[in-house]
Amino acid sequence: MGTGDDISFGRVKSDDFDDIVGLAAEAWYSPGGCGDLSAGAFSDAELSDDERTRIARLMATDETAAYLADMTWGCKATLDGRTVGVIVTRGTHDDPEARERWRHMGLEARARAEAAVARLRESEEHGSEPNEPVYLDEIRATDEMRVEAGLEGQPRVLLLVIGAAARGHGLGKRLLDQARAHFRRHGATRYWLVTDTDCDWPFYEHLGLVRLAERPGTVPGAPERYFVYGGKA
Repeated sequence: MGTGDDISFGRVKSDDFDDIVGLAAEAWYSPGGCGDLSAGAFSDAELSDDERTRIARLMATDETAAYLADMTWGCKATLDGRTVGVIVTRGTHDDPEARERWRHMGLEARARAEAAVARLRESEEHGSEPNEPVYLDEIRATDEMRVEAGLEGQPRVLLLVIGAAARGHGLGKRLLDQARAHFRRHGATRYWLVTDTDCDWPFYEHLGLVRLAERPGTVPGAPERYFVYGGKA
């Protein structure tokens, strides 16, 4: 990776979707594990490397679209024309047109993912029912923690993901600073986010955020615990 001065920042647009999915697939759905598919119904399926890569990409597409459907603002970091990091937020304003666009893309992604999984199950003659996506477990935990911590009305960081080649160079903090500046422009003084034990949660404590609530994971393949952290904008 180049120096920090080589990084440029810009707003997330609809044609960035594939790049963001690529970052998510790399971070959460490695072909060796296939994310959620490493547990439960597909744990004993015989998958080729190509099948694992394809299904990991579809599952990452489904999850990424779920975050982007709630997005009201997003910032991407690019290096030599390549997206190497992204932060997505919600809460400072509303954008019904963008929400509907991402929602539609999410529905299409979910349909393609479900069709691919159905074909795999049929070809494997694997009769058990697949588990629900882990991110739905996170949504339930998030709703509970948001109420417990009294976070209604505060903006939220929905997604922060950095490409492997760009990690360790302070890009996560720089993207978070971009989001904090956006929150301040809209009059917010505090913000919050959700992370879990499968992520680098100490990163947020290092930046001074405070843990406000936590919940256990409840479905196969879920993180051991989910956390809500809050900070000053």
